[in-house]
This record gives sequence, structure tokens and C-alpha cells, in this order.
Amino acid sequence: MTTFAYIRVSDSTKQDSSNQRFTIEGYARELGLTVHNWREFNLSGSKTTAEARGIDELLSEVKAGDVVLVSDIARLGRDSIHQLLHTITSITTKGATLHLCYSKTTIAPEDVNDLPKVFIAIGEAFAAVRFAEERSQKAKVACERRKAAGLHNGRKHGAEVRSKLDDHAAFILRELEKGTAKTALIGLLKDMGVSVTRQGLYKWMERRLGNL
Repeated sequence: MTTFAYIRVSDSTKQDSSNQRFTIEGYARELGLTVHNWREFNLSGSKTTAEARGIDELLSEVKAGDVVLVSDIARLGRDSIHQLLHTITSITTKGATLHLCYSKTTIAPEDVNDLPKVFIAIGEAFAAVRFAEERSQKAKVACERRKAAGLHNGRKHGAEVRSKLDDHAAFILRELEKGTAKTALIGLLKDMGVSVTRQGLYKWMERRLGNL
């Protein structure tokens, strides 16, 4: 049995793969798994092909009994439901098991026809797209507002433009929709290696999620 770990960040200058690696390593330890093969890519999930992202090569090497670990399903691609289904079914029909470490979701060969389970997992990926689109739209509106007010739209050199919580937006939304208390959510994030204060979480939610 070979355990593969797949990591992908869209832009190495704006995102850090260490959170994904930390989550995967912690999850693997919980299950007593040893990662034999790490795959890491700095490529956009929506602007590149599965071949360029190393997905095709990974699928060609996976065999029955193998394990594939990813932090969340969006790492495998989040722009095409067809591509996601192909990747998931390619793993499971070969007799391998896909583990989504953030949510601790497992899609095993016997789950290939469990449509609710598969589509819930895919929904997480598209939730990430939704947040990305909302961030982009809010940024455009803010830019137009500042422009109309005669203000400069540039930012100071070195200014923070991202939050460490952005990469966990789908996870946070899912927990909030489940009714998870914010204090408990902070604890879950801490278990994933993401330390945030109550004030920090609230500010992030206000910026990214509006009044949710």
C-alpha cells in the first residue's frame, strides 16, 4: 500500500503550502499512516489542466489499496464538476481511497455509488469558488467606491492582502451552516494548526462573509 499526499497552492507568492502539509501530516498520524509520496504544485486550479497539476500522473500511479490524502477537495480542482467526478471515480474505481483531511471525509471504493456523500464533498470545492468570487466582487466594488471618492486604489508596500483563514473558507462555512458555535470553531481551527482569536475570526467573517 502506498500513501500519496497531494498539495496545491494557486500562487506561491500569496499562499503557503505549510498549512496543507501540517493538516495532512496530523491526519496521517491519527490514522497511523506514513506518507510515502508527496506531490506539491504551485498552480491555479481553474486556469490549468489536470495534466499540468499532476493529477493525471497521480491517477496513473494509484493502485488498489492505496491511499490519497488531500487537505480538501478543492486542491484537486474546483472549476469543473466533470473533472472532479473523474478524479474521484478514477481513484475509487482503482480500489484506492481518497481522504479529505480538513473535514475528515473518506471516499472509499464502496462509496463510488453513494451520490449524497460524493456530492457533499464536491459542494465544498464549489463553496471555495463562491468565496473567491465574492472576494473579487467586493474588491471591485471597493475599488470603484474609492475611485469615485478620489482616493488612491493602490496599497502600501508590504500591506497584508490575505488572511490565513482564506484557505479554510469552505471548512468555516460548512461548520457555521452545521450550527457549530464560534468558540468551538476556533478550537477546530486550532486543531488544524490555524490559531485565531475570537476577535480575529469575527473580523474575518465580517470582511469575507458579510453578516453571516
